Amino acid sequence: MDTNSLVKLAKALSDPTRLRILQEIAKGTNKGCADLFEFVPISQPSMSQHLKILVESGLVDSHKEGRNKHLAINPAKRRELESFLQLL
Repeated sequence: MDTNSLVKLAKALSDPTRLRILQEIAKGTNKGCADLFEFVPISQPSMSQHLKILVESGLVDSHKEGRNKHLAINPAKRRELESFLQLL
């Protein structure tokens, strides 16, 4: 993993709200944005900003189906992060 990718991941993981969002997405079942409000009660603009950071970091994959946006953990990025952490 290159340094820039690692820095982007660290920044994405540095916020407690994003960590909570990530935990819910990691539980699976291809969560949509609307599902996350139940677990992370924040405004829609705040949710969008947090999700944007998670997607840009590569930790979360996002795809649209009609009006719904589905979210999932990016397995390749997860493996990269796990490999890096094992080096510590």
